[in-house]
Amino acid sequence: MSRSSTGNGGPPDDGAFPEPELLTVEQAAAYLQMHKVTVYKYIRTGVLPAAKLGKVYRIYRKDVEALLQRLRTQPR
Repeated sequence: MSRSSTGNGGPPDDGAFPEPELLTVEQAAAYLQMHKVTVYKYIRTGVLPAAKLGKVYRIYRKDVEALLQRLRTQPR
């Protein structure tokens, strides 16, 4: 019994692919609709937790969503 329709043992080929749990700075910036320089500033100042893997940062989607929620509820 094959786990996938492709027969290679990979995930099912149903067109649905889960969204990544870890985002790049560019993906986080697009999600937040802000410049990636701002995302780097948030990482540097500790506003947005991130892990540096090699030369690049990776950010958990849940942390990006939490930041967005905080930004929405801040008084202007």
